[in-house]
Amino acid sequence: MEVLIIGGGAAGMMAAVSAASMGAYVTVFEKEDILGKKLLKTGNGRCNISNRDLRTDHYHSSDNDLLDNYFSKFDEDDTVRTFRSMGLIIKEIGGYMYPFCEQAKAVRDVLKNALDSYGVKVEHGVVVEGIVKSGPDTFEVKTEGRTRTFNRIVLACGSYAGIDKKDRISSDRDGYSLAYSLGHTVIPVKPALSALNCYGDFWKDISGVRTDAMITLISDGVLMGSEYGELQFADTGLGGIPIMQLSHYVGAYPDMKHTLQIDLMPGMNEDEYISLMQGRMLQFAGSSVGVFMEGTLNSKLCDHLIKSVGLSPADEVCEATEDSIIDIVGKIRCFNVSVKGTKDFAHAQCCSGGIPLREIDDNCQSIRTPGLYICGEMLDVDGACGGYNLQWAWTSGYIAGRSAGCY
Repeated sequence: MEVLIIGGGAAGMMAAVSAASMGAYVTVFEKEDILGKKLLKTGNGRCNISNRDLRTDHYHSSDNDLLDNYFSKFDEDDTVRTFRSMGLIIKEIGGYMYPFCEQAKAVRDVLKNALDSYGVKVEHGVVVEGIVKSGPDTFEVKTEGRTRTFNRIVLACGSYAGIDKKDRISSDRDGYSLAYSLGHTVIPVKPALSALNCYGDFWKDISGVRTDAMITLISDGVLMGSEYGELQFADTGLGGIPIMQLSHYVGAYPDMKHTLQIDLMPGMNEDEYISLMQGRMLQFAGSSVGVFMEGTLNSKLCDHLIKSVGLSPADEVCEATEDSIIDIVGKIRCFNVSVKGTKDFAHAQCCSGGIPLREIDDNCQSIRTPGLYICGEMLDVDGACGGYNLQWAWTSGYIAGRSAGCY
């Protein structure tokens, strides 16, 4: 049984190890000069490989109800067992799983060692130009200047996430197009887990500020979700984990009007907050507005809020209109921002869209083209931050490889 894995990322390497463990002769085509190039960057190089709180509501998919079929075959415990069997020591921090050394390179290296131990052949710099099913158990794979034959194909080509436009393979030669040529549909692919570009000409004034906040996304008047965590202000908008968690909706629904409602002083109930601010207005009645705001938020944010209501930090509180002070106080708890959209693919950690789960079976085999398997980011599954996307890579890669490698 000759199995070709197209793509040497997280899902592709897991698929190759899994297929080889079944006794198949496995070849990996990887267009980059190293395996797991994107894997090395995950978790800021720490590589959060999975999460104890593995639930399907941490994922987005047009077929979310099908996800349990896959996780029931390979879950977070299987991930731990598999990597430990390869020699990786794993630690948990609040349910988040990391290599003990907190180096993504260690995860990539143990997978590569496993490939070597099974005799998997890896060919770098190979771009697949076309695939044709030429018989019941045969595929012809065309690369630049050569056509080769395999019994099974696993598409693990990844998505556009993290790839600059100039480095992206042309649309007629990427994984989605290969799947399309073999009978699959492709749900439009959009950036997910991304920072957001927002309207306004003030962002450079507050760029670099980081603060804990509660962020709520309202899209066309509908509550899409709320997230708490560190908010990061940038030159063109907002970033940080809570923003990335909400960015799926912005990317998936680009035609909707998206508004972020930001509570810059979370954790304080409304009565406490009103009492606090009323006390400050009395305490600093003879001081400047800048002094009144001092000690509440980051100084850059304070200056921006003061200017946003037409005041100067040097203006006296007693001379400012009560409405202006109330406006500032209100904006601290509800700082509204209109969203332009996600940043581009190069700045996204994963993508939404892709091949629908309903077009593959529980073994990740194509319903449209038997003998073809699809796994990882190519499928219409994107998870939240916290190891969920890598868990999907391990789960779908393991299932696809094991199934493809069976005689």
